[in-house]
Amino acid sequence: MNRHGENNTGHSCREIVLSQNEAAQKIHKDLFSFDDACYFIFGDRIIDSVLSAVREDLIKLHLSAGWENILKVALWTSEKPSAHDVISLIKKSGAADEELSPFKRTDINDIFPWLYYGKRFDILRRICNAAKAKAESKIEKKRLLVYCHLISDETGRIVASSL
Repeated sequence: MNRHGENNTGHSCREIVLSQNEAAQKIHKDLFSFDDACYFIFGDRIIDSVLSAVREDLIKLHLSAGWENILKVALWTSEKPSAHDVISLIKKSGAADEELSPFKRTDINDIFPWLYYGKRFDILRRICNAAKAKAESKIEKKRLLVYCHLISDETGRIVASSL
């Protein structure tokens, strides 16, 4: 298998999955059951991986990633997003100012449990949709569909998606 989605027999996947790690890959595979040749692990470089994954015959790109990496795509940054930018995104996604005030000086990873355990799946879905829209706007190939799946290592499941 090479980085262009071709396995050793030359089969090319028209739909590929970029996964944060093996756990994120398994979570996606358990639900969607794509061929092994269509899965790639991006590690810490999600933005570079998204841009380099685009090929002429690719029609769908799935991202299976945790909170911080979905935020990186939604905010289109290679670095860990700032709390200010994340809070702004969450406000645009439906949270009120007073709800977010305790998080203004916290690590961005402390916000996910509040949304998840608070059953704010509407906001998590909107963030996935923001990541989808941002990735599709940055990719030069038009008509390439991007699907963002927010996974939780703790639950071993996709907890929100842009589907």
